[in-house]
Amino acid sequence: MTTVAPFLAGGGEIGALMRSRDWSSHPLGDLGGWPPSLRTIVALMLSSRFPMFVAWGDELSFLYNDAYADILGAKHPDALGGRFADIWHEIWSDISPLIDAALAGEASYRENLPLVMHRKGYDEPTWFTFSYSPVVGHDGAIAGMYCVCTETTGQVIAEKRRAADSRRLRDLMQEMPAFIAVMTGPEHRFAYVNDAYVAITGSRDYIGRPIRDVLPELADQGLFELVDRVYANGERQVEHAAPVWFAHEDEPRFIDFLCAPMVGHDDGAITGIFVSGYDVTERLRAERAVRDSEAYTRLLLDSTAEGFYAVDRDGVTTLCNDAFISMLGFASKDEAIGRKLHDIVHHSHPDGSTYAASDCPIYLAASAGTPAFVSGERFFRLDGSSFPVDYRAEPVMRHGEVVGAICTFVDTSEREQAQADLAQQARVLETLNRTGAALAGELDLDRLIKRVTDAGLELTGAQFGAFFYNVLDSEGESYMLYALSGAERAAFDGFGMPRATAIFQPTFQGNGIIRSDDIMTDARYGKTAPHFGMPKGHLPVRSYLAVPVISRSGEVIGGLFYGHEDPAVFAERHEQLIAGIAGQAAIGVDNARLFQSTQRLNDTLEERVRERTAELEQAQEALRQSQKMEAVGQLTGGIAHDFNNMLAVVIGSLDLLGRRIGDGDARQRRYIDAAADGARRAALLTQRLLAFSRQQPLKPEAIRVNQLVSGMSDLLRRSLGSDVLLETVLAAGAWPVHADPNQLENVILNLAVNARDAMPEGGRLTIETQNAHLDARYVAHHPGLTPGQYALIAVTDTGAGMPDDVIAKAFDPFFTTKEVGKGTGLGLSQVYGFVKQSGGHVKIYSEIDHGTTIKIYLPRLIGDTEEAAPDVFSQDVPLGDGREVVLVVEDEPSVRAFSVDALTELGYRVLEADGAGAALRLLDAHPEIDLLFTDVVMPEMNGAKLAEEVRVRRPDLKILFTTGYTRNAVVHNGVLDAGVNLIGKPFTVDELAARVREVLDIVPTGVAARDAGGAGSAD
Repeated sequence: MTTVAPFLAGGGEIGALMRSRDWSSHPLGDLGGWPPSLRTIVALMLSSRFPMFVAWGDELSFLYNDAYADILGAKHPDALGGRFADIWHEIWSDISPLIDAALAGEASYRENLPLVMHRKGYDEPTWFTFSYSPVVGHDGAIAGMYCVCTETTGQVIAEKRRAADSRRLRDLMQEMPAFIAVMTGPEHRFAYVNDAYVAITGSRDYIGRPIRDVLPELADQGLFELVDRVYANGERQVEHAAPVWFAHEDEPRFIDFLCAPMVGHDDGAITGIFVSGYDVTERLRAERAVRDSEAYTRLLLDSTAEGFYAVDRDGVTTLCNDAFISMLGFASKDEAIGRKLHDIVHHSHPDGSTYAASDCPIYLAASAGTPAFVSGERFFRLDGSSFPVDYRAEPVMRHGEVVGAICTFVDTSEREQAQADLAQQARVLETLNRTGAALAGELDLDRLIKRVTDAGLELTGAQFGAFFYNVLDSEGESYMLYALSGAERAAFDGFGMPRATAIFQPTFQGNGIIRSDDIMTDARYGKTAPHFGMPKGHLPVRSYLAVPVISRSGEVIGGLFYGHEDPAVFAERHEQLIAGIAGQAAIGVDNARLFQSTQRLNDTLEERVRERTAELEQAQEALRQSQKMEAVGQLTGGIAHDFNNMLAVVIGSLDLLGRRIGDGDARQRRYIDAAADGARRAALLTQRLLAFSRQQPLKPEAIRVNQLVSGMSDLLRRSLGSDVLLETVLAAGAWPVHADPNQLENVILNLAVNARDAMPEGGRLTIETQNAHLDARYVAHHPGLTPGQYALIAVTDTGAGMPDDVIAKAFDPFFTTKEVGKGTGLGLSQVYGFVKQSGGHVKIYSEIDHGTTIKIYLPRLIGDTEEAAPDVFSQDVPLGDGREVVLVVEDEPSVRAFSVDALTELGYRVLEADGAGAALRLLDAHPEIDLLFTDVVMPEMNGAKLAEEVRVRRPDLKILFTTGYTRNAVVHNGVLDAGVNLIGKPFTVDELAARVREVLDIVPTGVAARDAGGAGSAD
């Protein structure tokens, strides 16, 4: 009989089973005989809610608690007290090594160990986390083992499912056309990116790195701030067609994207950012291309003078061009599109009969696919007026079916008018031929001018006309009436002879044809309203036409005058016709006069000879003037050189004379000052001649572009006028450049004036400075340009803009879009030349109706940025010490004499030579010479060649050049050679003194280096 043991008190279902069982025949024996260690571990196990079992003794008898019974499944309750190896025989091979280790005294722990168990009637995969621990018996030997375990099958399966779901999700995201990125934490570290994301952003090291480190170029584009906001406030952000610049792209990409927060399942806190979207750049480009194509198509349609419109199968207008709108009187295309226009445009035949839409060739082409060409019909405008047209209707097919029609038409009014004019011209020609034939043989002046007057009346349709033949009285004012057509002579009896009043004077003076549609409203015919028109009692005239009759010698013979009581009767063709009649009349009158008076014919011939001779003399004078101007352009440089030599003598001599006279004689001083002033003006004229021949050299200096632009503000505002708003945007820290400041100011002023001309109605002119870097990729498309750092000056206007073909030729010499006389076409050419000569680059950006930007890039000046100090001459004339020796080399005797006298006066010892050969001999003979003062332009060997030879013999000798001609050996490419000392002719004694002293006081580079080296070696 089993004794109830206290250690089995409680223990749930398993405790009850153990108490009710007879253990006497079991290898463990009666409960009362169980070893203390077994009783202890069993008591502990039964009181625990955690799954446990104990395996004891040689048989490893299996004891467990209620929590472990669920793990056993169908093996419970038979497993209680059974052999461990029998109970879990299906997994014994998996766990027996661990059991052996525990029985050998080595505890073990396994987490999520996979085991295939047979506990529910079938094999099933399971996972367990457990520990095996040895249990020591009363004799100190290991008597068994116990296990604390938990089944993790559900957890493992859930994790596997989550992992599988995650893999599927990643695979899905990888296959998606959208780009996707997942970022975690406040630093937005990349946790995942798909291939689409890599494709758009470029291959980089993403995972685990913050977005600011991976994509630094997104700074200042607002994207970092956007993800910060989403992470902070949890609101999703959607952007459409956002421009984003990536480092590996030359142009921005346009992106539609969603930026959404990721929320934790437990606490709802934001854990990261999910970004997804699409690159829509190509779509936008395609849409833009479509728009451009459509715009180009519309431009083509609107560029043609033919009317064009399209209708659908129902006759509804779907498209039209500007010519259609203009010819038919619609206010806009919107007024026409979407309407059936047959009853407006084509509602009746030319004979006035009704024109049904079903019979309309245009609608037949749209509905039945029948093409048509129709000539001689009429289209009607909105106001009911009509005009003749030729039109063509063509069906529009789509997939083999008629979907509408297009109609093109031409206003044939001009053609019909031309045909009518041709018929009229035939009639006119017949009249002119008839009149000319009659006049050719008519020598009686009275009959001749009567024929002329009648012919003019026939050709113009006037009511009346007159030919006033010019016969001067002794005072030169009277005229005799010779002929009148369409009215009786008595109609003018009360007015006497017409005089040179405001009405008749232009015609009698031969000032051209006069035509007025209504002299009653024409200020030329009267002083003030309502007194316009002919004198009181005159024939009723509203339309008025007057043509002077001028002889071949230029004499105004008289005038043809025609009138009509209705306004607007005469047209331009009537002017031409009467001018032809007037020409025939002049010839006839000349012939009649010549026939009647042989002496007068001789006088006329002599007068014509004199006039012809005078014309020839005028032509010869014009030719001489042209040749003179050409010669001036070619000889300007030489003239300037000779003038400067002469002026050097004049100004220098006057200066020396003034020094000798002093202020003692006021009259002599006044004469000297007047002569010196005249010489200085002549020198200014010489400079203008040099400017005319474009021989001024560039003098580059260090320039701070911000200061230069700021300093031009007042000049620019005065030049632009009040209609143009000037705005300057100056970049902080703009780089300095090395250029000629005067020429750069001229460039900016030139561009500003061009911009003003492009804004006739006013606008905004912006001058902006920036620092720019032109990389190798950019300069590869601009030969001659060097990659590097540049200072940028941009001039932007809001004017009319330039089309591409104008931009392509804008820098070409003499190319201009301005009217004749409004521009030379050299402005932008000079800008281009200056910028290129300065090592820079110029670029035009323009858009029609939006404005133009011209960007000037000048190389950044590295190193010394000290601005060139202006030449300042001391009020005290610097003198020599009496020991310094100057060698003067000048081939012009008078200039050489002045130079010698001036330098002697200034306290120098002076030697002179008339050329390079003599100078070299003197240099060899006089090693004490301190300064070589030489002209540049000399025969045989010029000053530059002489200087090269001197430097071979005397490397440290100071050299000062002088010249009155800038295009020479010391000026290359328009820029003075570095290190060259030059004084231009003419110069004053004070200027010579200052320049000579300045050159003599320069410490040569070689000397300074030797002095420094000597000091160093002394140490």
